[in-house]
Amino acid sequence: MKKLISAIAIALLSVSSAARADKARSVGSHNYLKDHNIRLGVDTEVGIPLGNYADANSVGGGAVLSGDLALLEQLSATMRIGFQVHMDRTVAGVSSHVHAIPILLGTKYYLRPDRVGMFGAFELGMFDLMSSVTRGNISATSNDVRFGMGAGIGYQQSQWSARVNVHTQDVGNFGSAMMITGGIGYQFAGL
Repeated sequence: MKKLISAIAIALLSVSSAARADKARSVGSHNYLKDHNIRLGVDTEVGIPLGNYADANSVGGGAVLSGDLALLEQLSATMRIGFQVHMDRTVAGVSSHVHAIPILLGTKYYLRPDRVGMFGAFELGMFDLMSSVTRGNISATSNDVRFGMGAGIGYQQSQWSARVNVHTQDVGNFGSAMMITGGIGYQFAGL
């Protein structure tokens, strides 16, 4: 009986050691799985309108909620939703601004494994553009939803990231709705 119990104990110990070694090897070969597959964060943004868009809009800033889903070791799908507030641009007694609510889907490709270091990003989606023009006591506002897209580069280190993007907020008026944005992000949760 003692020999049977000893044999079972040795067999269980061998099986558990083999399983533990296999688990360690699989985690080591897929370091990106040690981290969370979905990361949630918040990004700050400072936006500067370019070209003709600078005639109707001024510098602004905002915050963006972001989600990052790991598809491969170096590739992620992204979603960003936020709000950008812009200061008034006054030209010849006419004040105007265009606030924006971006809702963007995209991809992010990291140059290094484990979703750290330099990355490139491409996004497309909807921009809810809230325009206001004021001349004296007369004011006019409009709310337009436009399809836009953009690309950017950035750097990710742990939960922190820095990023610069160039977007057109209206593909139909590509050059007349260009914006360059930059900011710092922090990923506060992972699933």
